[in-house]
Amino acid sequence: MADPTVTPQLRVQKTRKSRTMRDMLLSLGVVMVPILLITWLYTNNLSDYPVQPVDPTPMIAQARAEAPYPVYAPVNLPTGEGGWVVTQASWVPKGASSRSGDGASSTDEWLWGGLDQSKTYYAVNESDDDPGRVIRRLSRDGSPDGTSTVEGKQWERWVSPDGRTRVLALRENGYILAVTADAPYEGLEAMASSLGTH
Repeated sequence: MADPTVTPQLRVQKTRKSRTMRDMLLSLGVVMVPILLITWLYTNNLSDYPVQPVDPTPMIAQARAEAPYPVYAPVNLPTGEGGWVVTQASWVPKGASSRSGDGASSTDEWLWGGLDQSKTYYAVNESDDDPGRVIRRLSRDGSPDGTSTVEGKQWERWVSPDGRTRVLALRENGYILAVTADAPYEGLEAMASSLGTH
């Protein structure tokens, strides 16, 4: 026997409420399934690009022979299994094709790049370009963030707007030396202290 306290109007409201909830859950599923699928594809299935190590020795020698400033590169970094992997060594003298390929370089540019044990990329840049322009490019229009003292010299600290990339910059007579990485300043200071000109 039917419950006399449940009116036909109350039955219709319960039915509508359960349909509305079911429709909302179905709609949520329709939206979430593609989002979860895309997330899974991009985080789990992309193959890793193999690291291509380079021997920086010939480029360091060429840069040191041609540069109008002392060329710095890391000295005595552990390499090989579990150590640093040098991935870039580039010397672009004034007048040669620029790295970006948009004409002749108006400056002398030295670049050393490598991955540490955690696969964090560190770069050492030197240039006789305007120091402010170099810092803006490397820090992605970042802002000053204090100083660090490395080997008795004051290096400027710069941080990118998103807080990810940090730069240590040393303005010298006629050139700028900078260390850049998406790493804490302590890592950049360690890299800066490893730099030498021989």
